[in-house]
Amino acid sequence: MKPSKLISRLIATAVSAQKNAYCPYSRYPVGAAILTESGRIFAGCNVENASYGLSLCAERVAIFNAVTRRQLGIRAVCVVANSAKPCGACRQVMCEFSTRETELYLVDLNPRTRRQKVRRTYVHKMLPDAFDPLSSGLLPAHPQNLIKARSSLSVQHRTGKARRKR
Repeated sequence: MKPSKLISRLIATAVSAQKNAYCPYSRYPVGAAILTESGRIFAGCNVENASYGLSLCAERVAIFNAVTRRQLGIRAVCVVANSAKPCGACRQVMCEFSTRETELYLVDLNPRTRRQKVRRTYVHKMLPDAFDPLSSGLLPAHPQNLIKARSSLSVQHRTGKARRKR
């Protein structure tokens, strides 16, 4: 399946972001890009620190970049690296702003040949049984900080009127 022009642009943005990675300790550059519900694309790269716990992954940088511009709903995520796979913290943050339909593109980019291998999946499949602030009761049924589609799924789930697709 050939990716659409929009997904190709998402991948190109993540590839470009990877070039800006600040990774003097791991020497493992990662780029990420997210496509929001409004159609905007936001980029991120990993930023390391000598105090390793203060480092940020590319995926979270891209998401936080979008959030600062009031873009809260994610339609698609792209991660680019040699053997690209989001860490657990990034998977949980992605779940916070995603729906079950949010696509995830993992682009394995060989650093020597620059060849890309693209794998398409869904954010929700990467973290089964994720901690969900809506179903746990931490957020009201219609929180201002989450997208409408997600909050309506949660209301249906809590009232038993409909069940989420698995």
